[in-house]
Order: sequence, then C-alpha cells, then structure tokens
Amino acid sequence: LCQELLKKAELFAEGNDRMKAITYNNFACLFRKTNKLRNALNYLEMALALEYQCLNDMEEDVSSGLRISNPCEIHLNICAILSQLGKHDLALHHAMKALILIQDELLAVVEESGQPAEGQPNPNESRQTVMIIALHNIAVEYEYLKQYQSSLLTYQKARDFAFKILGEGHAFS
Repeated sequence: LCQELLKKAELFAEGNDRMKAITYNNFACLFRKTNKLRNALNYLEMALALEYQCLNDMEEDVSSGLRISNPCEIHLNICAILSQLGKHDLALHHAMKALILIQDELLAVVEESGQPAEGQPNPNESRQTVMIIALHNIAVEYEYLKQYQSSLLTYQKARDFAFKILGEGHAFS
C-alpha cells in the first residue's frame, strides 16, 4: 500500500523537483525498511541530485510552505545505508556533508533573526536536533573506522550540544 501511495505521489510531483525529491526520499525509507538497501540508495541518489538542482535553480516556491531546499537529511539517510552496507568511509563523508549543510542553515537563521531570548521557545529545535544526529552519525562512523579518539570527541560534542541546545530533560540528552 505504501509503495502504491508513493507511486501516486510521484505522479503528483511531476514538474516539481522539490516534491519529487521528497517522494524519492520516502521511497528510500520504504526500501530501507524492507532491507532493499541498493534500491534505497538509488532513490536517495536521485533525491540528492534533485535537491541540489533545486538549490542551484532557486526555484523553491516559498508559498508552498516547504522549507527552502536543503539536502542535509538525504545525506544522513545515505550515511545510514552506506553504514549498513559496511562502506564506512563513504558514510562518514555523507555525515560530514550533512553537518556542514545543517550548520550553514542554522547560521543563516541566527544571522537573519537572532537567537531566541532565554526562556522563550526555540523555533530551531528540530533543525538543531538534525545537527546533533549528524554529529552522532559522524562519531559512529569514526568508531567503525577504528578512529576511537575522534569518535569519543565527536560523541562528547554531540552530547554537549544536546545538553546546551535541547536541555537535560530532552530525549537526546
């Protein structure tokens, strides 16, 4: 049923590269869940190409309510699949690329609107959580590559950011 709905979504996304990239990313999640890792990776590569095309063309329709294109999550999904396939060097590369992209996004938000006042809700929490996930994935890949010092330092950095940004009571802390 999920695959049928995604095929319909793909048809509806015709002519909208951003929506097609989201649909391909969702196809990849389905294939990962069903342990068809090569299919998942193929869909993620297509989604990534579309995301970068959207960035290059700057054709994002802001009125659609979609966030301006950022391939960060796709890089993280590719990282996870490559890790499952035992390709830890490539997985590390994608996790680092995701970290750079999310940091750039968060910096742009801070430059544009500033930090939220203390005690105020954090509108960037979900994006900051993505940064913590990227750091965690980097640490995991360092560990697989037996780069234990780098792994420990990156795990610590992810934990420190989780405490600072999300608070001690958050599930990631």
